[in-house]
Amino acid sequence: MNRQMLKDWRFSLFNRKDRGDRKFSTRNQEGWTLIEILVAVVILTVGLLGVGTMQISAIRGNFMGGNTSIALTLASQKMEDLLNRDFDDDVLAAEEHEENVDDSGVISAEGFYHRTWNIEDTADPWPTMKEITVIVSWENDRHRVTLSSMRRP
Repeated sequence: MNRQMLKDWRFSLFNRKDRGDRKFSTRNQEGWTLIEILVAVVILTVGLLGVGTMQISAIRGNFMGGNTSIALTLASQKMEDLLNRDFDDDVLAAEEHEENVDDSGVISAEGFYHRTWNIEDTADPWPTMKEITVIVSWENDRHRVTLSSMRRP
């Protein structure tokens, strides 16, 4: 190879403009190759799959948070009802009670939430107190919220 050919070869390698003295090969043309496009598509696909997985996770978390909030509201409503009754009320008799309720608190046989409350008479450490525990569970007792309180005369 003579010096002029080597110089021309280096010039054509680093400068993509056609000098007009020879035809330009397809290797020196500017643009995207098929491999570059495929790599870009694969990277984009992996990114979009990651975002999709995150979105599904966020939807599940929002659903769980909403159910927990409703269950806590149902437990609080029942606890307030029980604490506002007279100490000798028949509803505060020492036993376990249960009911199915929907998300608005309406008692129904097919309610999504299962509300249980237990009342126990305690003598220790204080005389004649009632321990009230309200449990709201959902999805066949897979998830639950529990509130406890003491009631004195």
